[in-house]
Amino acid sequence: MASDYTRLLKQDFSDSEAADKAWHRLSTRMDELGGRHRSKVTGPLHAHWKGDDANAALFYLEDLETRFGIVRTEAMAISEAIGLARAGMLLAQNRLRIAVKELEAEHFHVDDEGVVHPPKGREEPQEGETEQDRLDLFSKLEYYQVQLNDSVHDARKASDDGAKALAQLNGDILQGNIDDAAGEARDDVEQASKALHTDLGKPYPPGDPKDAAEWWKNLPQDQREAYAALHPEIIGKTDGLPSAVRDDANRLALEQELGAMENYEYHDKYSTDDYNKRLNNLLTLQRELDRRDGAKDGDKLYVLDYDSAGDGKAVIALGNPDTADNVGVQVPGTATTMESAEGQLERVGKLRRSAQDADPTAKTSMVYWLGYDAPEIPVSEAGNLDVAGKGRADDAGPDLRRFTHGLRASHEGGERANLTVLGHSYGTTVVGSAASGGGGLDADNISVVGSPGMGVDHAEDLNIDPRHFYTGIAEDDPIRNVTDLTLGTTPNKSDFGGTRFKVDTHGHSGYWDDDSDSLNNQGKIIAGQPPTERHDKPLTPVVPVAPGGPAFVQ
Repeated sequence: MASDYTRLLKQDFSDSEAADKAWHRLSTRMDELGGRHRSKVTGPLHAHWKGDDANAALFYLEDLETRFGIVRTEAMAISEAIGLARAGMLLAQNRLRIAVKELEAEHFHVDDEGVVHPPKGREEPQEGETEQDRLDLFSKLEYYQVQLNDSVHDARKASDDGAKALAQLNGDILQGNIDDAAGEARDDVEQASKALHTDLGKPYPPGDPKDAAEWWKNLPQDQREAYAALHPEIIGKTDGLPSAVRDDANRLALEQELGAMENYEYHDKYSTDDYNKRLNNLLTLQRELDRRDGAKDGDKLYVLDYDSAGDGKAVIALGNPDTADNVGVQVPGTATTMESAEGQLERVGKLRRSAQDADPTAKTSMVYWLGYDAPEIPVSEAGNLDVAGKGRADDAGPDLRRFTHGLRASHEGGERANLTVLGHSYGTTVVGSAASGGGGLDADNISVVGSPGMGVDHAEDLNIDPRHFYTGIAEDDPIRNVTDLTLGTTPNKSDFGGTRFKVDTHGHSGYWDDDSDSLNNQGKIIAGQPPTERHDKPLTPVVPVAPGGPAFVQ
């Protein structure tokens, strides 16, 4: 029977390389099938088939879809584990062959068991050979023996570690009920990583969106596929990467997190309240995606980020912003949570249609950006919004700024998109904080409605040409009572700068009413067209509001 030394010296790794590639192909195939199944089968069924029969069919079909995702993750982990084990063994083999070549050049030789022997004729002391000569000879022999032994040991360890990793990826989670199997697949990757003493397929993208975009472009395709399959929670959150890539990664991460929450071990990880909130947020987001999965390409949703913690966060694009001529980013205001997703997506849908009506020749994408923890003040108490302070807006500012810079970095084609950042209510304060710091949002337009203040005194403080700053407010919007307090100067004053556009709707939440000037003007701004301006009256103090003094109307 051949020794470990002989096997390693002659080992051909072509079979393991072929296996590595085959498992990689299986993973990418599962990704393709999952996406096709979602858009062509379950998506349309969710949209057009209701009732008990639909629920039964969808239960089976979504189970199948989940299996696609599980195999995608596990197959890629198998591919990476085989690749890492092979790489470790190849390195050991190269070291071994170099050592053998060197020792043979000095006339030492190795037997089939991997034992190094002195040059022929020097096994015994020779006439005229000094004690130092013998010492030097056996020092070299010992050196080469250590090199051979270490190489064989390292190869054996790489093989054993690979075997331990593969034992974690044996496919048993696909048997029977797989409610928590997607989460288990994520855990299997972690356990396989421990066996291999590395973070299996873990990416480390640059923090700057422009650098991240370049990093991604320069990666080999198979490396991109491995990163997205094994660590979707990182790829999905990286600003600057293509929106389609982030959407695919975030959907897989969402499925895995939902699966993990089905595992009772996670009940101990969170408090009961936190667990219930997270689970509800995840289910709410998944239901909203299910509802719209059958949409045509132009109306497809792209999940660009999400977070299940607290009230939940979600960044969702309607249409691909990377290929659009006009891109709008809508930042919502107070009391917005994950449960607000349906209503907020309806708003961005209206804004998108309005922009398309303004310019039917252009492709428009709208992004719903709930990338921050909005104040919990209900809309009915919008007049008291000032008590929220600027803290949450300032916390969110860098994230919004990084996101818009990421949209610039991921955009395709030579022409820059016309980028408009819109805000409502406290969302305008977030926009103000983001725009006034760190060099600004790199937006072409900023448009706000129902703003209590943006944290600055003038439009020119927003790192944008004041001619491309727009603001609108309804006559009876209670936000008018929040004026020049801790949230900064109201942008609705004429001396703030910019353009005040015509608003014909009522209250704090009417700015998206169908067939209104309020909506149409926002659509024009998104399309890069001038809105209908409002002809202002002189500032007149109205009902005093403690403790900040009088509010003003225009």
